[in-house]
Amino acid sequence: MKDIFDKESMIKDIAERENIICNYQKYGLLDRENAIKKIQELRRGDENVAAITSVKLAASSVPFNQSTNDQLVGELIMQRDILQAKLIKKQLEEQK
Repeated sequence: MKDIFDKESMIKDIAERENIICNYQKYGLLDRENAIKKIQELRRGDENVAAITSVKLAASSVPFNQSTNDQLVGELIMQRDILQAKLIKKQLEEQK
């Protein structure tokens, strides 16, 4: 049962990030507060995202209040891509 919730949670997280990314790319609109909230939630809640983020932050770190919209959306894209890869892996494992 836990796998179903994990999968649904990943799908929800991907969709939320995709929505923010698309609104920014299509219309130039970004709710910075919501974007930062989503970034922080996943940094705390997903070990893969946390690990990759810590490596990136070791190279260069910009506080959220000084980050450009492009930087915030770039991190959301990275998070979405990580979640999509995890979801595909989980689906492939279920097929075996």
